[in-house]
Amino acid sequence: MNPPEMLFLCNEAAAGHTGSSAGVTKLRTAGSGKNVRLELDEVGRQLNRNIAPALIDLVEIASLVYIADQVQHRGADEVENMGATWRRRMRFEIPVRVPSLWRTAEISDSLVELLSFLSEDEYDFTFTQYKHPPALDAYLSFGKLAAETPPETVVLFSGGLDSLGGVLEEVVRDKRSALLITHEPTTKLRGRHRTLRSMVANATDGPVPQFITVRVNKKDQKEREYTQRARSFLYASLAVAAARMADLNAIRFFENGVVSLNLPVSPQVVGSRATRTTHPRVLACMRRLFSSITGGEFTVNNGFLWKTKSDIVADIVKGGQGSMIEWSTSCTHTWTYRKDKPHCGICSQCIDRRFAVLANNAGQFEPAEKYRHHLLTEARDEGESRIMLASYLETAQQVADMDITAFCNRFGEAARAFPYLGMPPDDAANSIFDLYKRHARQVMSVIEAEGKAHMSEIRKRSLPPTCALRLVHDPNPNTTNIVAPSVSGSVAPAPPSHQLAQEGQAWLLRFEGIDKRFELSVGMVYLHAMLSMPNKSFTVAELYSIARPHMKNIPSARSEAAFDEKAARAYWQRLTELDAEIAAAEKGQDTTAMRVAENEKARLLTELKAARFAGRPKIESADHKRLRDRVRNAVDRTIKIIKKYHSSAGAHLDEAISRGSVMTYAPAEIPPWIF
Repeated sequence: MNPPEMLFLCNEAAAGHTGSSAGVTKLRTAGSGKNVRLELDEVGRQLNRNIAPALIDLVEIASLVYIADQVQHRGADEVENMGATWRRRMRFEIPVRVPSLWRTAEISDSLVELLSFLSEDEYDFTFTQYKHPPALDAYLSFGKLAAETPPETVVLFSGGLDSLGGVLEEVVRDKRSALLITHEPTTKLRGRHRTLRSMVANATDGPVPQFITVRVNKKDQKEREYTQRARSFLYASLAVAAARMADLNAIRFFENGVVSLNLPVSPQVVGSRATRTTHPRVLACMRRLFSSITGGEFTVNNGFLWKTKSDIVADIVKGGQGSMIEWSTSCTHTWTYRKDKPHCGICSQCIDRRFAVLANNAGQFEPAEKYRHHLLTEARDEGESRIMLASYLETAQQVADMDITAFCNRFGEAARAFPYLGMPPDDAANSIFDLYKRHARQVMSVIEAEGKAHMSEIRKRSLPPTCALRLVHDPNPNTTNIVAPSVSGSVAPAPPSHQLAQEGQAWLLRFEGIDKRFELSVGMVYLHAMLSMPNKSFTVAELYSIARPHMKNIPSARSEAAFDEKAARAYWQRLTELDAEIAAAEKGQDTTAMRVAENEKARLLTELKAARFAGRPKIESADHKRLRDRVRNAVDRTIKIIKKYHSSAGAHLDEAISRGSVMTYAPAEIPPWIF
């Protein structure tokens, strides 16, 4: 089954659409027919409104992508559907103020890479000239007074427990003048946010923080998709605009490292269902994109990468601010919100939050009654709720008893973060292991303490058989259809049949159930990138930068695309197809399809012209040829070594990976790889 595809015609691109409306959504942030609300409220009057037009473009693009992410549903919830209907094809036609900037390979490739990794969807953008763009003031609502102290830091303040801990560090402990950006996805939380703001402001004897509230939603549109993986792109883009208004070149997230690194605990938490909002690769992509847009070095970091949520709660309580915990909101199921029970107790964020509070004996700051579902003693309904909790506990139990080798074998996905942590792979592996080990022990300390408190009920089996304490302590719970096994006496799951993951100073390659280990090499990094995204066409510059994320001035892959005979044929074939599509659209009076095809044709012709290609192979620049040869040779060498020691895997890779200026892993049948 192919991923669902949607076309989003935005602002002026939506005007005059007379063709079929199937699969087409019109989004307008301004002007006639406006149906997307974009508002920055309480903006300080001292902030500079004369910011670059490209930043206004960024804010609009991020808002439109965020709305589109909610409009188009991912499909069914079942695990078996996550490879098909779970991932989507999102096409956008967006007018911008600076199309020459947004069409560059540096910007467009960075944008697509960021969004694709963040959400695991496929994105395609067509940028046109905005003829009558609104001014920035159209989206601003100013505060009554100017702040006394200019901000020296911009912090993304969601109102959750982690971001609260970060704000308290910046504002109360370090007494920094902070500009706090809050996205308000629903008015339900407005009262809680205001209370929390007031408590933060009253807690500091330094400069009072400034607040900007951001509201982005679609008129008369109920959210169809709750995962909202594009939210952090919107959040960060708005923070970048605010930072530049304050003449700053940095923004800060605060999210615990366990959530940030995103190692899945169950099949239900894979791909875009597992949050990647502050994954180190996401932040690296943001730094690259925002630096390119602003024309200078722009910093994006996560101040809590090496902290667990329990560590954060401990710091809040130690600082004497425990009373604020109750007013923070971590729950992702905002549609279930009630004033008396603000937390659902089912979602992964609620589970993590409650364990963190209990691990610090901070229950007096947040009674169990504040949760709609009790964490430890309430029966869990059959399905995702039960699977999520059982898997969470199973993982904590296993990690608490693991050494680093076992951990790296179990969580090969950790290696995806190594290139973006600014440290040698061994140090990165040890740091991630220490973080997860500490988190696991904190979780199990709660289980042990609560187990003792409820031992009589556990022994008598008077607690529900599917509650957390029974799942952990009862070796034979009377339950059915629990995907994750009980913690006590569980049988280790069978290893995946196909896996590629870095383990310390080696790569583990498992193909058709057979394990082989290979030395670290840049070629394995390239293979890992391609295998993790089958059928994606990587330019050599993309692969080169994945292995060297901190390098700059890598030759542009798009502007220096190697027009060998294969690439030339592909370009002319696509142009011929586009001519046919334009003719068919004109005959059918489908102006939208015709416009999209014409825009793609114009882009291809521009690239051909820039390459000075007129039906003959282009002579590559020396720099780009060296780059292409280095990447291709590294891949060739690695596959040759794999063939020598794992012949079936080597033969598969040799046949499935096309090599040239564009490289793609496209096997006839994709094995079930685990990374």
